[in-house]
Amino acid sequence: MAKLGITNLEGNTWMIHSPANIGIYVLKNKVWLMDSGNDKEAGKQILKLIKANGWELEEIINTHSHADHIGGNAYLQQNTGCGIRASRGESVVIREPLLEPSFLWGSYPFGALRNKFLQAKPSEVTKEIAPEEITDEAGLEIISLKGHSYDMIGIKTPDKVIFVGDSVLSKEIIEKYHLAVLYNVEEFLKSLDKLEKLDAKVFVPSHGKPVEDIKELTNINRDKVLEIIEVIYDACLEPISFEGILEKMCMKYNIELNINQYVLVGSTIRSYISYMNDNNRLEYLFDHGKMLWKVKK
Repeated sequence: MAKLGITNLEGNTWMIHSPANIGIYVLKNKVWLMDSGNDKEAGKQILKLIKANGWELEEIINTHSHADHIGGNAYLQQNTGCGIRASRGESVVIREPLLEPSFLWGSYPFGALRNKFLQAKPSEVTKEIAPEEITDEAGLEIISLKGHSYDMIGIKTPDKVIFVGDSVLSKEIIEKYHLAVLYNVEEFLKSLDKLEKLDAKVFVPSHGKPVEDIKELTNINRDKVLEIIEVIYDACLEPISFEGILEKMCMKYNIELNINQYVLVGSTIRSYISYMNDNNRLEYLFDHGKMLWKVKK
């Protein structure tokens, strides 16, 4: 992987530039790390940067349990004895990462799905943290930002920098991939609304550049969600299977599937279908052993 670099954002708050950006808050030379990169190699580079600055790793706080955010946990915990904190819902997968590909596949995942992109090494969550909690030691504020993942959080430092996880994605990523991974569409939209009301000097998305004003990103992400809802609606004007919807979405957005994309895009489309069914826009029927979806009249 490429060499990781570090930038000061505000006061004692820093960011490590990575495929999934990593936050650092320093208190009396003790580091509170926000996420840990995608694998052991990321963990090694993070620890090297921490030591080069004369700091010591105290705690990791994971925004959520996807492998590209917890991949360095095991190495860092094994080599420093640091604690790991996460929300209750994400802690389960951090401890048992096999649950992630199992969840995406819907059962025990076959070998090709048990890869480091979907399944990190297990690490031990030493403390479960609640949303809207403030850590006594470092003054970090925990913000519930569900939607992309089951129980994702953001973390606000005393310098008024908020690491927002995957609650928003950059314009470039949205335009390239279109179907950003979502677990709960309704909660994702609520989190976008919440982000616009938060008081911060800097917002740091995991995938994208830090910004001072989050509204452009929230608007881009919201508009894409609303667009996809309408595309799925049009696909269901006549009864159609899930696989048929998946095919139409891949054709619409020029998505080339591999095994990882199949489960990630498929899971996301199912989340949209659930949202649309809950909001009385789609209904299901069974026909000769097939489950079909259609627009609800």
